[in-house]
Formats: sequence, structure tokens, C-alpha cells
Amino acid sequence: MSDGEIRLDIEDGTIAVITMDREEKRNALTDVMSAKLFELFHELDARNDIRVIVLTGAGDKAFTSGHDLKQALEGDPNVLFSEPNIKEFIVPGMVSKPVISAVNGAAYAGGFCLAIASDLRIASPNASFASPGVKLGIVPIGGQLSMLPHLLPPAIATEVLMLGVPLTAERAERHGFVSELVEQGGLVDRACEMGRVISSMPPASVASIKRVLRTTLTQSVPAADVMEFWRGMVAGTGPDVKEGLLAFVERRPPLFSAAQ
Repeated sequence: MSDGEIRLDIEDGTIAVITMDREEKRNALTDVMSAKLFELFHELDARNDIRVIVLTGAGDKAFTSGHDLKQALEGDPNVLFSEPNIKEFIVPGMVSKPVISAVNGAAYAGGFCLAIASDLRIASPNASFASPGVKLGIVPIGGQLSMLPHLLPPAIATEVLMLGVPLTAERAERHGFVSELVEQGGLVDRACEMGRVISSMPPASVASIKRVLRTTLTQSVPAADVMEFWRGMVAGTGPDVKEGLLAFVERRPPLFSAAQ
């Protein structure tokens, strides 16, 4: 399995679990794995039956260490910084479906970018997050400079980026970068449990929440204000609102549509 693979499992018919599987290489992604990861995210995003995407790594040591640097050095290292080789690591933020990263170990470099780009992050106690680029003469990209200061206190983000030191799971939870810590054996199960709750919500509302929240992070609060109002007005005229209100009054579970 030295070439690795990107595995897909479907839970409860609505939750896609993607596993980066190259355990003996700390789940480092080859070019083929990176391309497959990117394609799979977009394929799943286009499926109406899939409501949530869970991303994790094989084993109990690493989420992913990002690019396979040995492979990159055998070719042209500059391709690491080309747009096609960056997009795989920000793809969780590019799709409309919510993405939960179940971080089962070290999330370094590109792995850190994948976690940053996700909508929710949970982690095992042995997980850690690191941006080692500064030690290699690399300026961190893929959301590490632009997004991280919005997800961590700026002083902590600066420490992680400028010193190149790992952020432990405990500190990541304390500062709100991850939602909760879960023992290794139950990590994916907990992510799927969260996914089931999200899957029970109207997908159009969930997609709107993701879009507006990301606009706040990547653009500005005024831009998000406009989008929030517009999406709220559109949603307010949709059938899911009427169904939600009726279900509340009738004291029954709502039957939301599957359309986005």
C-alpha cells in the first residue's frame, strides 16, 4: 500500500466518510491521492443523497502530513506551490456540504490546511497541528496565514506559524480550534453522530449557513450581512420553513426536502 489510497464509506446513506489511507507514510498524499481527494469532494458535493462529509486518516498516528515531499523532490518542488497542488488542501471550504475533520493524529502542513478549511474539527487526544513551513524556508499558504488567525487567537496563530511548533490537541480545544476531544476509537463514530444531526436539517439552510459563515471569514462582515439577509429572505419563502413550523406546532419530527 505504499502508493496509498483514498477510501470512501457511506454511513446511514447520508454521511460520506473519506479516509486518507497511507498509514506507513503518515498518510502523506501522493499526487494521485491528492487529485482523487479533490475529485471525490466535488463528486460527493453533487450528490443529493449525501448531506455531510467526514474526513479522517488511517491508523492512530496521523491525519495526514500533507504532500509527499520525497515525491515532490524527485520532480519539480515548485509544483507544491502551484494552484493545482494547493486546491486539494482547501477543498473542504470549496464545497457546499458541511465537512467535519476527525483528526486522528498529526495534521501537519497540508493536513493542517485541510483541518483549517473544514467546517468542524474534532480530534483525538494525541492529535497535533503544525505549520512547519517556516523551518523549510516556505511561506505557509493554503489558509494558514489568512484563515488561521480567525480560528485561533492571533497570538497563538502567530506562535504556531512563526515558531513552527505543534499545537497540541488540548490547546487546540482550549482555544476553540477543535470542538471537542474524543478518544481514538470513537472519533469517527462521534463525527458521524454529529453528521446525523446535521443530516436531519434542511440542506438548503445548512448550505446557506456554511456560505455566510465562510464569507465572514474570507471576505468581510458587511459582505456576510448582505448575504445573510438575502439568503434568509429566500429561505423564508421556501417549503422547509412552513414544514418546520407545522412540525413544531404538531409536535412531530419535520420532513424537510432534500433539495439544496
